[in-house]
Amino acid sequence: MMSKNSEAIKKRMAESEEFRQEFIKEVQRLDLADLVFQLREQTGLNQTEFAKKVKKSRSTIARIESARVEPTISLLNDLAQAFDLNLEIKFVKKEKQNS
Repeated sequence: MMSKNSEAIKKRMAESEEFRQEFIKEVQRLDLADLVFQLREQTGLNQTEFAKKVKKSRSTIARIESARVEPTISLLNDLAQAFDLNLEIKFVKKEKQNS
């Protein structure tokens, strides 16, 4: 069962292409924030330790994790390199919208 908020969002997305595009952008920004948070959690480091490891300020990491700042590709690459990881970005086909 969908919540009232979910129903309202679905309706607005069907009615307004501008709303739909902005909603998608916000979800992507939140997903990036969550990825950075998950990486930090996996390392077992607090924000200060994590920031030091990636040579960024703790406030930068906090703003990224709270989705107040969207990380650049360069910053994401710095995170990957600091933890001996590869950054992978790819284009995928859009899922069909059920209208």
